[in-house]
Amino acid sequence: MKKVLNVALLGIVIALVYANFNSVTSPLNFDQDRLERDNVVIDRLIDIRTAQVEFRAQNGRYAANFDELIAFLDDSMNVVKKTYILNDDQLVEVRKFKVEDTKPKNADEMSFSEDEADQIVLNIIKDTNKKNLKKNAKRIEKLDALYRRDTTWVVKNETLENGKVVEVKEAIVDDTKIAETFRRDTTRLAYVDTLFHNSSYDIQQLRYIPFSKDENGNPIEFFMQADSIQTNAQANRKAGGYIQVFEARADFVDYLKGLNEQELNNYLLNVITNGTEFREVERVDTKGNPLRDANDAILKRRIPCRKVGDITKNNNNAGNWPNR
Repeated sequence: MKKVLNVALLGIVIALVYANFNSVTSPLNFDQDRLERDNVVIDRLIDIRTAQVEFRAQNGRYAANFDELIAFLDDSMNVVKKTYILNDDQLVEVRKFKVEDTKPKNADEMSFSEDEADQIVLNIIKDTNKKNLKKNAKRIEKLDALYRRDTTWVVKNETLENGKVVEVKEAIVDDTKIAETFRRDTTRLAYVDTLFHNSSYDIQQLRYIPFSKDENGNPIEFFMQADSIQTNAQANRKAGGYIQVFEARADFVDYLKGLNEQELNNYLLNVITNGTEFREVERVDTKGNPLRDANDAILKRRIPCRKVGDITKNNNNAGNWPNR
């Protein structure tokens, strides 16, 4: 009888130790898994934002849906590749050209980028107006006098008087004229290369929330919406006052499902109670009518989510995640 009692007590002790151990490790394991999934989803939202910003730069608005955004990414973009770039001394000469053309009061007032300077030279070279030929010839001559291509180092063997052979570097400079070599070539580069710096990036996956599955086992799409909103009514009456906004989001339950259920419920409750990482939706009755409190204010419920941008206001496309 005593032996049976000891075995039972040992079992109870083991169970208590396991329960205590599990109570400590379970939250830690949950937090680690949650953070791993969260970071992947945040990275995907950042990619969506990157694509949307480029879409707006090219089209003046944000993409209304993923079909439109992915079709845009699947296309290519024109990129001007320059085979010649002005050096510092040549930029000084181009500044003089600009001064001569515009005759500003002070040469220091002139300011333009290297791209603009290159374009000035390109215009000079392509100018076929007979009145400008003589002036342009002098300009090109000045640029040619300053022009040097990259130095090429050639290694050659040299035998000294004592019979020892050594390697000597010899510099060779190409004096090709600027007018013969200056050109710009337009090529087409894929957006996945220029935006995501990854030629193997699967843009078809951009719409899907990582780790998510619906009732049929298929991945769930991010919510995404674009709109134009008024900054305020007065500004709208005076000068349009509309700004472009977009929002993309994923609910926590969509990509955290499958983790420890109790820990997940505790985490979601904490976000709703103490956090800011949620969206609000109106509470409705069985007929779809909004529910109101005693003060006739519409009741809302909070749904924890990860999102970027905001469809109701301009937040500079910020994300609702902490600094990583």
